[in-house]
Amino acid sequence: MNRVASLSQRERSELFSETAAIRGMTPAVVEKDFWVTWTLGKLFSEEDLSSLLMFKGGTSLSKVFHLIERFSEDIDLILDWQVLTGEDPEAERSKSKQQKLNEDINKKAQEYINEELFPKIADCIAPVCHCSGVEEDSYALDIRYPSAFENTYLRPEVRLEIGPLASWVPFAEYTIRPYAAEEFPDVFQKPDCNVKAIKAERTFWEKATILHHEAHRPEGSPQPPRYSRHYYDLAKMASAEVKNTAVADIGLLESVADFKQKFYPRAWARYDLAKPGTLRLVPSGHVLESLRDDYRAMRDIIFGEYPEFDDIISELQNLENEINSVVPD
Repeated sequence: MNRVASLSQRERSELFSETAAIRGMTPAVVEKDFWVTWTLGKLFSEEDLSSLLMFKGGTSLSKVFHLIERFSEDIDLILDWQVLTGEDPEAERSKSKQQKLNEDINKKAQEYINEELFPKIADCIAPVCHCSGVEEDSYALDIRYPSAFENTYLRPEVRLEIGPLASWVPFAEYTIRPYAAEEFPDVFQKPDCNVKAIKAERTFWEKATILHHEAHRPEGSPQPPRYSRHYYDLAKMASAEVKNTAVADIGLLESVADFKQKFYPRAWARYDLAKPGTLRLVPSGHVLESLRDDYRAMRDIIFGEYPEFDDIISELQNLENEINSVVPD
């Protein structure tokens, strides 16, 4: 991919435009996908970075597992909390001590990202791209890439969202490639790169517990923007084989719910009910209409089939019923 990264602006413009024409995408999306993949390749080819980081989240569902067809501008990464504390964050302790440890880890993570990761990543991507901090988010870094296009609606940056309070298990190593390399592999000397990513089954249950959390959101408490992506993601996963392997591992659901209860406690989220028999995926009526509007605004980032919102809710209702009918071992 370094060969393509060093092509002239005109050559990159032609490559991304031709790829976009074949795939029915906009050239700017194809370009950004290239730089997302290139950035991941850089991060996971450097031992002192790959040992600290794990790829997760929605972008992994698209790039690694091909389970969703929506575009994400961000790369979600887990920072190994072992570089931040000598304690075992998952050990038993009182709620107050756990809360203090969580706060300490988050504070140290901000310092570590700024003082340790920032210079390493900046050096890793130079001189092709430029790394900068994000003023409003001390857990994020922006990778600015040399865009081949002018005046696109996409910012020419890849945002790294880095957090320490997330589990590394289960994970595996995977191979990914950009859309441009899928269509024109001969242009690339090395079209693929390797990443470490959380397995799709855990992300399935992460998404399910987000929806469970939202189903219990109190009336009058506004849902964060862009949350409809989680409903879309889980509905897409529900129609794939990953649903069967995830539902066959209810112990992983319990692990995800326990983790959230420990590190992201909210009494109203009712993670204690995130289990067969009482799991909720379908939102309450007071959330449904705002969620519908939010999903409508998401139209431009879905590059494949755009499911109707009612079909998504129907798929999730069927999934909720299926999970709740499981008899745990």
